[in-house]
Amino acid sequence: MTVPTELLALREQIDALDQQLFSVLAERFKVTAQVGELKKKFQLPAQDVAREAQQLEKTAKLIADAGLNAEFALRVQRLILDEVVAQHKQC
Repeated sequence: MTVPTELLALREQIDALDQQLFSVLAERFKVTAQVGELKKKFQLPAQDVAREAQQLEKTAKLIADAGLNAEFALRVQRLILDEVVAQHKQC
């Protein structure tokens, strides 16, 4: 079965976007690791519930602006926040 050229081109775009997505995510975790070290240094709790609420509120606006599925995007944001907290607890 021959794959249409248009489909191959779209798959290449998806691959490039995935690379960008995970590069940005890796960069985000580098920054949050620095946050975790500062929290440890200043003996702050690993989780900041008020900050998380602010982040989720910002995410909701970004979701609306981008036209994304809100339930999905908030699950992704929650997953990211949970991973950050887990990393901060390991500091």
